[in-house]
Amino acid sequence: MAIRSVLIATSLLASMASFPQASEGMPIPVEPAMASARGRLLRDGQCKGCDLRNAVLIEAHLIGVDLREADLRGADLQRANLEGADLTGARLSRADLRGANLTNADLSDVDLRHADLSDAVVINAYAPGVRADGIRYVGADFTGSHLIYGGSN
Repeated sequence: MAIRSVLIATSLLASMASFPQASEGMPIPVEPAMASARGRLLRDGQCKGCDLRNAVLIEAHLIGVDLREADLRGADLQRANLEGADLTGARLSRADLRGANLTNADLSDVDLRHADLSDAVVINAYAPGVRADGIRYVGADFTGSHLIYGGSN
């Protein structure tokens, strides 16, 4: 069932738009913008290959999400919970992951160049081929993580 929101028509809206319901003061159904990659991620928990460049996902609850090959360059993921997420091949260069939880995440072949992982929790993460030039990780916890640096440019 599609989620629908309702916009109550006001006199301002009635003067700006030509909705017959508006002139009668009736609610006008409005479809939310769920077609966006961010909406799909938050609604379905998967967004393989999505373009989420510069997305604001502060404190987002993203446990176990599928973000394989997603483009998260410059995204703001401060304090986001990405526990168990599959980020294989994702592009996270210059992303803000301060305080994020990446416990048990699959970071295989992830591009983390110049990302900020300060105070992040990256316990038991699997990360062969991770590209990590210039990352910041002061206070981060990498306990039990399998990090093998390399990967292609």
